[in-house]
Amino acid sequence: GIFTHPGSGVKKLRETLVAVQQLDRNMSSLRSWLAHIESELSKPISYDSCDFTDIQRKLDLQQDRGDLAFVAKVSG
Repeated sequence: GIFTHPGSGVKKLRETLVAVQQLDRNMSSLRSWLAHIESELSKPISYDSCDFTDIQRKLDLQQDRGDLAFVAKVSG
């Protein structure tokens, strides 16, 4: 145990601290990504033209955004 090898407890604490710091950095990146996705989701759909291809492309993009919103909601 820790009392048998005094240095091992300190080493384990340092390893834990490094892991927590990495987790904190990852969470910060995830928060930034989610904020970006939320801002993308808040943008209204606008059409430059009204042909079928443009409308289909916008619908596909909106579906992708909806999928991301669902992921953001479930994970948040």
